[in-house]
Amino acid sequence: MLFNVRNFFSTAKLTWTSKQLLRHFWYGPPAQMNVHLKGRDLLTLQNYTADELKYLLWMASDLKQRIKHKGEYLPLMQGKSLAMIFEKRSTRTRLSAETGFALLGGHASFLTTQDIHLGTNESLTDTARVLSGMTNAILARVYKHNDLDIMSKEATVPIINGLSNLYHPLQILADYLTLQ
Repeated sequence: MLFNVRNFFSTAKLTWTSKQLLRHFWYGPPAQMNVHLKGRDLLTLQNYTADELKYLLWMASDLKQRIKHKGEYLPLMQGKSLAMIFEKRSTRTRLSAETGFALLGGHASFLTTQDIHLGTNESLTDTARVLSGMTNAILARVYKHNDLDIMSKEATVPIINGLSNLYHPLQILADYLTLQ
């Protein structure tokens, strides 16, 4: 992880004196980058290159500018669904994921351990397989990172780490975006 972050910052050409630390990620045309993110899990930022992280931040910034500030309607997730498994509750994570997915035209389903009995009456393997057949992605906030690893091996849709005992990639990306 530290290696990728160092690489990210060394290639990002940061300007610490400006008011917008990562200004070159701001909206507008993307830099020439050859990245392939479709269908990939987001379990940790260690699995992403500096260029891929820059592209994710550019995309987030561009969408935020176009939707929030320009009022554009961009139904990029129309007809798509997101399963959100929350072993650990979080108001901000739930609302930001649900709102963001809805703003892009998708539908998010909030599932707690009381709803799906994760690991009790239904195995992680079975849950990953069933949700893969009914949704387009799974966001999970879990106690054990190993649960995400198991789900990613069994799921046929991307698994997004909403928080685990080891990593919190969405928070790190949100923090980078905020620094803009």
